[in-house]
Amino acid sequence: MNLQTLNLLHNISCLLVEDDKIASIAIEQSLKPYCKNFLVANDGEEGLKLYKQHFFDMIITDINLPKINGFEMIREILSINPMQHFIVITSYDTDDNILTSIKEGAYIYMRKPLSLLELQTHLIMFSQRNNLKDDKIQLSKDIVLCLQTQIIYKNNQEIFLSPKLNKIFWLLYYNKNNIVSYDMIISYVYNDEETHINTIRMALARLKKQIGNDLIQNISNIGYILKTNSNNTSS
Repeated sequence: MNLQTLNLLHNISCLLVEDDKIASIAIEQSLKPYCKNFLVANDGEEGLKLYKQHFFDMIITDINLPKINGFEMIREILSINPMQHFIVITSYDTDDNILTSIKEGAYIYMRKPLSLLELQTHLIMFSQRNNLKDDKIQLSKDIVLCLQTQIIYKNNQEIFLSPKLNKIFWLLYYNKNNIVSYDMIISYVYNDEETHINTIRMALARLKKQIGNDLIQNISNIGYILKTNSNNTSS
């Protein structure tokens, strides 16, 4: 594939989760030079940890991984961000694996040995599909989101949140209209460290102050919910 075509990946951030060193190196060499960001994890536990630290447009993952397998990792990530995209790869192309991949919402299911050209092609098609979409969301009268860059604008001015507040906001957004529990916030934002509920409440108070009190509702003793409605459309 020529360089001009591969450069279409320049806006894509990818996480590769693969315990096979030879396959991992080959995939990394075929994609990393062209992607905006490309990180590698050697097992499902490390993949989940990296996911909690970074934003990825696409996660490429094997199924059979040490510590936690690919499907377990996918379910954990989808509980954080139901809109996350995955490419599932495996040597064991059983009907169960195919059906589970579809059920878990995999963007593509690929069998090993991989065609690196095919993988590049799938990612390029994904990147262009995303580029064609209008990713500006009018969340409220004052707040506009850019999904591709994860930038928040208030009255046309970019809002700068602390790293933890930013993670809380996007956790709420990706689970919009659903309750995000205190446990989910502790797991994703505070990396399962012992965290007092009052710490979370204070963080949410600061977040509400920056984006407006009306968007985020407290669900007593359970967590928070970011409420949107059908009038919130792409701008």
